[in-house]
Amino acid sequence: MTSQQKDEQKKFDDNQNKIDRALINERELYADLANALPSGIYRIRIFHEKPTIEKNYYCTANIYYKLDFFNDRFCEILNLDRSIIEKNPGVIYDFLFDEDKTEFVRLNVEANINITPFIWEGRLKIKDDIIWIHFESIPRILESTDIIWTGTLIDVSDRKRTEQEIKLKNLELEKVNAEKDKFLSIIAHDLKSPFNSIIGFSELLLERVIEKDYEKIGLFAKIIMQSSNRAMDLLKNLMVWAQSQSGRMVFNPEDFGMVALIIDETLALITIAEQKSICINNPQTQEIHINADKAMISTVLRNLISNAIKFTHPGGYITISAIKNQSELTVSVCDNGVGIPKSKLNKLFTLNNSYSTPGTRNEMGTGLGLIICKELVEKNSGRFWVESKIGTGSTFFFSLPLTI
Repeated sequence: MTSQQKDEQKKFDDNQNKIDRALINERELYADLANALPSGIYRIRIFHEKPTIEKNYYCTANIYYKLDFFNDRFCEILNLDRSIIEKNPGVIYDFLFDEDKTEFVRLNVEANINITPFIWEGRLKIKDDIIWIHFESIPRILESTDIIWTGTLIDVSDRKRTEQEIKLKNLELEKVNAEKDKFLSIIAHDLKSPFNSIIGFSELLLERVIEKDYEKIGLFAKIIMQSSNRAMDLLKNLMVWAQSQSGRMVFNPEDFGMVALIIDETLALITIAEQKSICINNPQTQEIHINADKAMISTVLRNLISNAIKFTHPGGYITISAIKNQSELTVSVCDNGVGIPKSKLNKLFTLNNSYSTPGTRNEMGTGLGLIICKELVEKNSGRFWVESKIGTGSTFFFSLPLTI
């Protein structure tokens, strides 16, 4: 080789080295930029002979594409080593939620047939973690009719969690608004009735006083007293419910005897029961002590006994029992009254769909009593439930832990 040829070769080699170094620098710059992005980016080559075969989307066998490039963030989002993705580019399909696969395949096939952007958002389960991802890629057809897809992979789990939290808060707000509407409806409707009776019979009472009709005076005074008691019971329940919903109800546990409390609440309502010739049985003779909020449990018992009287036919009976086991005390109020349809049991404890019917002597209720009972028992870390059969009667139970 002549000296001139050597010079030309050296120049050629120097230029080639410069080009190689420039290419290396460009690749390093591109890789640095790609790896600095917060999103996963990738480039896929879809082989023209297989892009619309649906079965190829459901497994990693017979893979129909080649993964030309993916950045580090792509690996981080999928929580996979680069080597695993390089060996098995279709591994992502193994992580798709079964419920999301059909939509993923449908959108893939449509995008490849129509050569339109592919956009999909769904769930992956990777190493027992569930993540939400957002795929978005744009196609470009090569001369070979293969398709190059360049796209991004974004972890949107935080956004999905936020959306779910907002959805739950909206549902809670809807529930609160429904309960508020029901609350106002109860106040407007149920307070109106007893006060109308009080006002109306008070006017009649005044007339009978002037006429000295003592028989009617006694009758009207009795009706006024009953209407006043009903209004007072309603107001008490409304106040308890309002305190519970606003978080202002104070929990004051104390030691007390449950049997003694049952007797006290029974005596407070015995006159109403006697008016319907209803017998109230309390078979307990030995006291059972419990640590709970006495005022709350008193409200629960009063509501349950009052309900039992209301829905028991004249001449019927009510049995109140308290049974203790190693971990809890269970109280039951059982009547042989009208019973509750099975389809209505779930409505007993929701304000917006509350179930309330007149008693055996057309005694009116508010639909609030049982809701309050359940909430008060649960505030005492207890359970509340009911068993009932039409024409046979109902038994309401609540249990309280022996230690809280």
